[in-house]
Amino acid sequence: MKKIILITLITAVTTLNAQNGKGKMFPSIKGETFTDKNINLPEAGKGKPCIIAMCFSKKAEGDIQTWLNPCYNEFVVKKDTTNAFGAAVSFDINFYFMPRFNLINQVFDKSSKEKMKKQTDESFWPHLFFCTDGIKDIKKDFGIEDTSQPYFFVLDKDGKIVDVEKGVYNEKKMAAIEDKLD
Repeated sequence: MKKIILITLITAVTTLNAQNGKGKMFPSIKGETFTDKNINLPEAGKGKPCIIAMCFSKKAEGDIQTWLNPCYNEFVVKKDTTNAFGAAVSFDINFYFMPRFNLINQVFDKSSKEKMKKQTDESFWPHLFFCTDGIKDIKKDFGIEDTSQPYFFVLDKDGKIVDVEKGVYNEKKMAAIEDKLD
């Protein structure tokens, strides 16, 4: 019984800490895209709402993969909105997906990065972001201790966090993200 209470408390604190990021400015992180463009987030996303999806550990990779197709289809693929009877909604946002490759992993795991690149549609390459600096600030600033889950930070056009979602994909979480983009 004590173990269940402790696990529940740890989960609640971790969720609360990430949610405490709401209203804060997203800290600067440096990296590059698959198109070899060096960028700084959130600066590269300013002017439009932005979603930054982050994976901190190998364990979180399975959960973040559940988000890839839904995010690609919602935020990357431009929908045809010319049909007056269509219900398509096209979001004008910046979207960055940051897999687990930090600078150390990039040096030691170049083959995995290249394998991922070959398996990824080229239209998604500008949205894949590999962190080279600043990841520790994110974890520290938001008290993220549970790195076994992916995190999705929704930023307004100025870089302020308006929502944080985490874990495996579901329609309720996607709807919460979409609501913050309107």
